[in-house]
Amino acid sequence: MNTLKNLEGIDHDFYNKLKEKGWINPSFLGLLTTKEIKKILNLKSDLTEKTRELKEIRDKYKKKNYIVAKDYFNSSQSSWYLTSGSINLDNLLFKKGLLSKKITLLYGKFRTGKSQIAHQCCVKVYQHFQEKLPKYVSIFIDTEGTFRPERIQQMAHAAGLPIDDVLKRIYVIQIKSNSEFKLAFSKIEDIVKANNIKFLVVDSLTNYVRLEIAQKEKHVNLIISDFSLILRKLSNWAIIYNIPVLCTSQVSSTMNNFNFFDVVPILSTTLNTYIKEWILLGENPQITSMSENTGRRFAHLVNSEIISEEITQFLISTKGIEDFY
Repeated sequence: MNTLKNLEGIDHDFYNKLKEKGWINPSFLGLLTTKEIKKILNLKSDLTEKTRELKEIRDKYKKKNYIVAKDYFNSSQSSWYLTSGSINLDNLLFKKGLLSKKITLLYGKFRTGKSQIAHQCCVKVYQHFQEKLPKYVSIFIDTEGTFRPERIQQMAHAAGLPIDDVLKRIYVIQIKSNSEFKLAFSKIEDIVKANNIKFLVVDSLTNYVRLEIAQKEKHVNLIISDFSLILRKLSNWAIIYNIPVLCTSQVSSTMNNFNFFDVVPILSTTLNTYIKEWILLGENPQITSMSENTGRRFAHLVNSEIISEEITQFLISTKGIEDFY
């Protein structure tokens, strides 16, 4: 986002005074009245020329705010649901599945089913739009080498879908460094618009952020600021393009005695600002060590704006994600 300093026509003294107040976001100017601006900048009433210049800039951004808000919350663009392939999981997800205009977070330890669900959603979104498919129906951003074409093929075959066509309509972006991760997020919106993408998954969202923090080459506040910008983009894309966004996260341990769980998603506080639907996935090795329970997993809806906290079970099989009763 541009700062006021980069805006053509703004007075240098105005910028410095606004910066002192911590107000450097140009879109925020749309919320201010001329009287408020004068008070903030300690302007005398006779400085009409400079005040008029700033008012013009303010009005420009106020108009932009209105246009953006109108686009974001266009009621004519109805939300829709994407099934996970499991009734039990769908019941955790707004009772019907992943909801468009929303980001859903899956987090848990290794082997708990995060990537499996992400793969199946790519198959299910193909099935959902099968009658009118765009060139690419989903984007799979792979930061951990988790994307498995053969797994997509298995799931597509089980669903009776054309295997090769399902696979070729997934736009896979493989990320191998933090710089690639940031570069990808500068290009994704163009891909979404050009191909009428219907679903976006990031597996895993926190991988390179975790590594960047561990390397200690950059101040953690700057890292979190960059990460917040990415989350803001994801949230905006979900709303603007009316798509469900699924993100997975690695976990870190917590020593909080008041927390029922022994793990939380990495950068949980930052994530919570933009993602309100959290599902914790888990496995009980004592149960899954028995042959009849191989693939059995647990899903716990930890946080939601709409649905109350709930625990369910699902099964990872050769067919994909299924219900476990």
